[in-house]
Amino acid sequence: MNKHLLSLLALASVPVLAATPINEQALQACSFIENDFNRLLCYDNTIAGKSLTQSARKQPEQPAQANVKADTSTVTAPVAIKEKEFGLEHKEITENGEESISSIISSVKKAPYGELIITLENNQQWRQIGSDSLRLDEGDTVIISRGVFNSFLLKKADQNRSIRVKRTQ
Repeated sequence: MNKHLLSLLALASVPVLAATPINEQALQACSFIENDFNRLLCYDNTIAGKSLTQSARKQPEQPAQANVKADTSTVTAPVAIKEKEFGLEHKEITENGEESISSIISSVKKAPYGELIITLENNQQWRQIGSDSLRLDEGDTVIISRGVFNSFLLKKADQNRSIRVKRTQ
């Protein structure tokens, strides 16, 4: 019984392998592409059975400035600038280096799941993230400062306790 099942399984897998031929010439052509991203895209499209013309049409344009020369000891100037700004793409740094704002609360509401919705005098609206507690009332002065990973912390001006918030308006 087991021998019949094994042979039936072997026969069933043969048409699947034969139905997906890999074009070896296309794979060889991919190996000559110098750009790593484009070469990987070529391999992926070849394995998936897409033609090279389809993959060339969908490739994002690579900026010509960001090329690294074959000699790894020399790097073009735009790449050096990008390295200094690495990780800051999402974070807009202000001219004067402000990392926090201070304002007075104009209203505090509770969301359906108990999070606070805080509206400030400057018409910014912030929503609490998480379940930490902080007692806030209208007229309180609060400080909102940047946290790690582009998060924000809200605290009363006279306390050290803070809650994590995100801006909604």
